[in-house]
Amino acid sequence: MASATTLPAGRNSHQTLNEPRERAREARRQALLEAAEGVFAERGFSGATMSEIAARAGYSAGNLYNVFEGKEALFAEVLASRAGLILDLVRRALTSEGPLGQVVDRYVTATLELVEQHRGFFVMLTQANPDFDWHAAEADAGGHSLRNALEDQLERVFLDAMERGEIPRGDPRSHSSLLQGSLNAHVARWVRTGGTPEELWGPADDLRALIRRAFGLQPNP
Repeated sequence: MASATTLPAGRNSHQTLNEPRERAREARRQALLEAAEGVFAERGFSGATMSEIAARAGYSAGNLYNVFEGKEALFAEVLASRAGLILDLVRRALTSEGPLGQVVDRYVTATLELVEQHRGFFVMLTQANPDFDWHAAEADAGGHSLRNALEDQLERVFLDAMERGEIPRGDPRSHSSLLQGSLNAHVARWVRTGGTPEELWGPADDLRALIRRAFGLQPNP
């Protein structure tokens, strides 16, 4: 007599049977988003087609329309999903312990790494927003912008530094704007000119040094 299958506590056979299907559905969704990011970056919104995006991901156009209702929805989802990813990774850099100078250095490094790894996302933003305000991308389904989420996080970083006496007391939002504005100018120029990785990272040390001086911090040893 065959023994009965024992399921983990709190689970039922329906949930267990559905897990492979859910994993496959999520894998398909991620593959489509990845392909869409590349096609939108290369072709622009008007030049990209749903059939090319689906083919690049290895699926049919019908599969793509089963997941996203149209090109506009797909474009918006790529921006939102990538903004959420960027927010998660940058938050880790900001929440790590250490003096303010180290936190600022980590923030600059994390941002440049993300720009290099997800260049397509930033190219898409130049199409969606001619002013290249990359922080304006939606970071979650609630429509909260990456800018607002990062400003909240950065303000806490600067407030903590003020409490520790590392920098004079002042408006933390101004400090946040200075840091984001400096990075945004460098990133925007690199994306628009189709810069090389060397051109992205070449000015990084000078950029860190300038930001440190702006906050009255000691140069990076």
